[in-house]
Amino acid sequence: MRRDRAFMKNRTRGAVLLLAAAISAGTFSSGSFAAAGNAEQPSIGNLALYEVHRLAGSGAFDREDGSSAAAAFREPTSLLYSAKSGGYLVADARNQMIRGVTAAATTTAAGLYIGADEFNAPLGSLLDGNAEKASFNLPSGLAADSAGAIYIADAGNNSIRKLSAAGVVTTVAGTGVIGADNGAAASASFDHPLDLAVSKDGVIYVADTLNHVIRQIKNGEVTTLNAPSKRIIEYYPGVIEAVGDYADGPLAEAKFNEPSGLALDAKGNLYVSDTGNNRIRYIDFKTNSVTTVAGGVTGEKLVYEAGSPYAEGGYAVGAAATAKLHAPRGLAVTPDGGLLIADSLNHAIRYLKSGNVTTVAGTPEEEGIVDGVARYAEFNRPTDVEWVGNGAFAVADSGSNTIRIVAPYAAPAGVKADGSLHLLYNNVELKSDVSPIIDSSVTFVPVRVLTERLGFKVQYANGQTVLKLAGTTYTVKNGSTQVGKQVEGGATTSVKLPKAPIVSNNRQFLPVRFFAEEMGLDVQWLSELRAVLLRNKQS
Repeated sequence: MRRDRAFMKNRTRGAVLLLAAAISAGTFSSGSFAAAGNAEQPSIGNLALYEVHRLAGSGAFDREDGSSAAAAFREPTSLLYSAKSGGYLVADARNQMIRGVTAAATTTAAGLYIGADEFNAPLGSLLDGNAEKASFNLPSGLAADSAGAIYIADAGNNSIRKLSAAGVVTTVAGTGVIGADNGAAASASFDHPLDLAVSKDGVIYVADTLNHVIRQIKNGEVTTLNAPSKRIIEYYPGVIEAVGDYADGPLAEAKFNEPSGLALDAKGNLYVSDTGNNRIRYIDFKTNSVTTVAGGVTGEKLVYEAGSPYAEGGYAVGAAATAKLHAPRGLAVTPDGGLLIADSLNHAIRYLKSGNVTTVAGTPEEEGIVDGVARYAEFNRPTDVEWVGNGAFAVADSGSNTIRIVAPYAAPAGVKADGSLHLLYNNVELKSDVSPIIDSSVTFVPVRVLTERLGFKVQYANGQTVLKLAGTTYTVKNGSTQVGKQVEGGATTSVKLPKAPIVSNNRQFLPVRFFAEEMGLDVQWLSELRAVLLRNKQS
């Protein structure tokens, strides 16, 4: 399969029964659609306050149940969230399994380990039956219907599977053989479907990725909604391949290039990650039309480089028409109608709202597995996002084999808007007999309480303060905007402060920006709490 980009312990009977109970109760949301209609859940807020935490996965490319911190995955590709239990189902693609994940534990919910190939990779297969005995082959997209049944885009089996409330896996559509046949679901064929979405009335939409089309399963019949691509490229003399294409307009004439992510909005219309075109497309079922909503302009002519199956990707924020994406994958609609995008090869989570694209989390074009302040965190090929409420969402970080949570900063318990100024360091309030001071729009913090928390040795003598940390010495003089800085016995240089230190109640105060710039801390002002927040950028 091209570029591997297209989807780039035995379980206990008790785990399967718990899963079946959750399905029966209808507690799993079908990602975007379920969340989109819930206006009571806060949506994306102040991006500067977002943080990334790891929910599950050691990062090892392996298969291991147990403690979520030590659990192992092989390319977790898609997510479903249960609001009732606070747990997730995860399509663990290269382990050929569906896993159950909570903050405490990871289990195998469905899928049989049948052995490994010569590279020790678990083998895939196509077998229906009870969850613990059924088998999959590169399970990818997940979605739930209104009754809570789970649908699985079983990419390597070229089929759509269903996990019922009774814990039984059946094949809904697809013969297992690559093809593009429509008709009765049992005899229809697909080519590596990577995602699906289920409408309120039970219609299943399928991103049939390597057929470059969107399929529909309704009343037991499979139909193709858009025009198949007829574009052929020659990689080099004598080597040709059929690839995807691009066209907006009437749905029946529209064209896609490896669509791999779907999300229904509150109107029942469909967002599509047009991965090979590095665009987000929108299908309006009322007008039966397709438009481009991010990464390009509707109706423009897309020019591919000679011999390339894909449009050029990149990274840029701003107006949706000029914003750039690189292999966008999973999608999630937020309660206010925005769209979260797993921008897989930019290793970032993007947000489309009101005609603009921003970056919520991740260091663009830098891959890694680093938690902390969201804009400094690092992901590795994220392939899905799932809204979980209260402004938070989960990420299937496929390349790092982890499940991550992105959520707004939560102040320590007990910190309230009581009129005083608070000083917060990460998730701790730093207590002192003096509070921070705001003078001419500059925030000053008491030197000793913060520097000691940061690990400095503090000495006061002759009207100046000497701060020492890891071989660096700072000399701060009252009334001077110049701070002497000496590193490992070298020459003394000068750090300029926005305002001179002040003394109040026999305490010395420094502008908070000094710590941000010298210590590499992220500094935020929490107006509702009247709090100065300093955080380590990465953790």
